[in-house]
Amino acid sequence: MEHDSNSNDDNNKRIPVYEIRDVQVSEKEDSFVLSVDLPGVKEQNVDIKEHNFVLIIEALRKSGDTNVCKFYRQFSLDKKSIQPEGIHASLSDGVLTVHIPKRPEPQTLDVTPTSSGPPAEDDFENVFFRLDMPGVKLSDLKVQVKGDGILISAERKKGNSTSSIKRMFTVDDTELDVAKAKAYLSDGVLTLTAPPTKKALVAEENGNENKDGQVTTTTDNAISHRSIPVNKKGAPTQD
Repeated sequence: MEHDSNSNDDNNKRIPVYEIRDVQVSEKEDSFVLSVDLPGVKEQNVDIKEHNFVLIIEALRKSGDTNVCKFYRQFSLDKKSIQPEGIHASLSDGVLTVHIPKRPEPQTLDVTPTSSGPPAEDDFENVFFRLDMPGVKLSDLKVQVKGDGILISAERKKGNSTSSIKRMFTVDDTELDVAKAKAYLSDGVLTLTAPPTKKALVAEENGNENKDGQVTTTTDNAISHRSIPVNKKGAPTQD
């Protein structure tokens, strides 16, 4: 695919833009690896960014001071399986190698419920789930968190009979820091709260419209918009 692009250089007002086609994807135990053919491109002319789980690669091929062409490609990343903070890249012999770390297997965390309603600072803004559980005692309630999954187990006792309650649901753990979840049982109602993640806070801050209705541009060093340096050497060793 070819497009036209404008250049600030008077000698290169229009250069062709090509979609990157030669891409190989491989999987390792702890990462995914992209191998991208960029012949004639130097590392200082490669621009890689990750923005809201979209990986963007732009590269400029030059001959001396003349811009020959531009390469472009973007990839959607699975937010449940990758860890964008650890993405790194290298360029060697005209081949760009991008390492995308996998998210570690989440641990199961026990959330100890308390017999009260959520405190004022957690109420409304951080509440992400409520469940009516009449007749359930605090001692018969168990809440567990694993990754983006919430498991609620409880027993309701009526005289000599006992009924079991199990609920499993998922949340967006890129928006909510579920590792800091809290549980409250009051008047037969279970309330779960969790603060927003740093990534969600940055996205909200940079997505707010100003008085003129313009959206603030996210800076490169913000968590939701990350520039990835390109190493000149070969593929880096994985930790």
